[in-house]
Amino acid sequence: MSENSDPPETSMNRVIPLRPGRFTTRWLVSNWNEAPPTNITVTPPPSMHLVSWNVDFMAPNANARLQHALDHIRTTLEQQGGGSDGSLVPCCVLLQEVEGNATPIILKSKWVREHFVVVPTSPSQWPSTRYGNVTLVSNTVPIVGAQSLVFANSFMGRNALCVDVQLARPGEEESALLRIANVHLESMPEGTSRRPAQLSATAELLRDPSVQAGVVAGDMNPIDPRDANLPAEVGLTDAYQGAEDDEASFTWGYQPRNRFPVCRMDKILYTKHLSLVVDAPSRIGVGVKTSKGQWASDHYGLMTIVKFREQ
Repeated sequence: MSENSDPPETSMNRVIPLRPGRFTTRWLVSNWNEAPPTNITVTPPPSMHLVSWNVDFMAPNANARLQHALDHIRTTLEQQGGGSDGSLVPCCVLLQEVEGNATPIILKSKWVREHFVVVPTSPSQWPSTRYGNVTLVSNTVPIVGAQSLVFANSFMGRNALCVDVQLARPGEEESALLRIANVHLESMPEGTSRRPAQLSATAELLRDPSVQAGVVAGDMNPIDPRDANLPAEVGLTDAYQGAEDDEASFTWGYQPRNRFPVCRMDKILYTKHLSLVVDAPSRIGVGVKTSKGQWASDHYGLMTIVKFREQ
């Protein structure tokens, strides 16, 4: 983050630089190692798919559920196409509520090892000791840096996990730097007074002068009527523009049904930049179960396409 750019909302929060991890082989030993700040051999793509999914740390069998979630994401992204060399379509996958002991499922995945840079590669870099956010950036997208915005007002160990990536800008030689925040805002009614400051701090980080634009996606926990106008109040645009009572947009409350009302728990928001385009999100993960019939998650995921149009 640029010097002297901390807004009042983030003055009590911590911004911790992170090093992305890439699976490499050195001296016949394969392991996750720190990736360089940017991969200059990768040409910034004109667009990228963005996937966000809360994979539920509380339900039992976290390993099996996470594996099925990854398999579903893989199938979904492979259906979007890729390069003739077998490369994956440019994409970024944002996971929330990854259970700490289940992180090896991500790191040992052959698909993840071949196609992604991972942030972070250890639960020790989460604010919470039990669960946290993990972001996967495909090798087809140059990643410039990463950081964790740790919310000072969180009692639940919540943060905004940010990665800076490069996307091409039509008609221009220089690429644009896009900041993507993977967020899980404070839960439950007692979190209602905390969510505004958390999303506001995230929005300010997305508007930092060091980047051209920003997108934040994840579990927003909008369970109180006051949450409805929160994105607009902090200067963010909702990628979903439909009716709020349209159940086709709801992402939580079905797997399984319970005493709480169904709602559009997960959202994709972005900064107001004239040339940034974020498509209306579609749902993924609907009805996905493990081989033993357990829901992979209590949430549905979201997928969209992000790009810059010619100014």
